[in-house]
Amino acid sequence: MAVLKQFGILFGLGIAGIAMLTITSAPLVDRQLAKLSPEMLAKVPPLWVLMLLQGLQLTVLLAIGISIGIGCAYRVGLHSHLIDYWVLHTPKIPFSVIEMKWSLGLGAATTIVILSIDRLMKPALPEALQASNRTEPNWLSSLTAMLYGGITEEILLRWGLMSLLVWIGWKVLKQGITLPSKGIYQGAIVLAALVFGLLHLPATAAIVPLTPLVVIRAILLNGIAGIAFGWLFWQYSLEAAMLSHVSVHAFSFALNLLLARFV
Repeated sequence: MAVLKQFGILFGLGIAGIAMLTITSAPLVDRQLAKLSPEMLAKVPPLWVLMLLQGLQLTVLLAIGISIGIGCAYRVGLHSHLIDYWVLHTPKIPFSVIEMKWSLGLGAATTIVILSIDRLMKPALPEALQASNRTEPNWLSSLTAMLYGGITEEILLRWGLMSLLVWIGWKVLKQGITLPSKGIYQGAIVLAALVFGLLHLPATAAIVPLTPLVVIRAILLNGIAGIAFGWLFWQYSLEAAMLSHVSVHAFSFALNLLLARFV
């Protein structure tokens, strides 16, 4: 019963991001379909079928990620406040002020770093990618990024993947008696962050060809953020990583809006 409660809590959080992404990405997919020839378009399923398949695929991945995390996270000292409070009934404050400060502080710092690097690399990027970055920030896409990126991706990549990597390292190095060493956590944080960066390449590939510079940019920007979120998951909780990820998208939206208006 406890396992089902854990699954239900995280699934309810994650599915909201998937639903939002499925809805808001439909116009982009429709524009991609419009570029196809009539002969090729005739072989492609209708838009609603494509979006349903995308949503189902992500839902299956979410279920797998949650299940992996349930099996691994608590065994290696990683945890979620929501599960602590609602499932394990841990008598402690769910989210401390210090934790919130670290989450928002790292979110703000990460935003400044990745926006600065992005601006430094901008002159060398393909024109199509530069043009996509010049568009005025959209509140709906930013909200989608906060829900899907900030919550669903954290469940997939921190709760699921990072917990699994820590558990594998723990077992391989025969550290089953005590908690994993710092090196195992740090290695898992970096590997999960690398995967986080690589998973953003398909979206980039829809805009421009994947040149070495474009690939490095995607891995670098998302990897820096992934390391910050992974550290927060290790030191504090899944919710700390979620809050920081959400704040990065919120701060990015606000800063890009200011830059678009006044620069």
